Amino acid sequence: MEPPNEFTIIVSDHAFVLTQDQIHRDAPNYFTMFFEGSFKESREGVRDLKLYRDPYLFTFIHMYLSGYEVLPLPRSNIPWHLSEDSRLTNLLLDARFYGLDSLAQELEAEINPEKFSGVEDWRDVKGKEVWKL
Repeated sequence: MEPPNEFTIIVSDHAFVLTQDQIHRDAPNYFTMFFEGSFKESREGVRDLKLYRDPYLFTFIHMYLSGYEVLPLPRSNIPWHLSEDSRLTNLLLDARFYGLDSLAQELEAEINPEKFSGVEDWRDVKGKEVWKL
């Protein structure tokens, strides 16, 4: 039996291993494009990806790609640099960054729409792309 294709995602200083089946959950996404798409790294057979994102938040991405439910987020062990609200919002931003549309929809449904009342669309702010929530 052939071992599954594995990919190592290093988020800051934390290593996560994903299988081919895991990267295909909620595809197409950043991982399928990077490892199997038109990226130069894909053509070269690269199996490692280094990202400078939040490893705590990536833990939930990893769980989601493994087939687990991530919502509701636990209320304990929140790192000092995140509040309960910012954690959910930043996880949504990461889901969008990674192109995980189904996860992003779940997170959007979880976020209280009143928090964003009057914000229909986040436009280009000083040349930086901002996601529509």
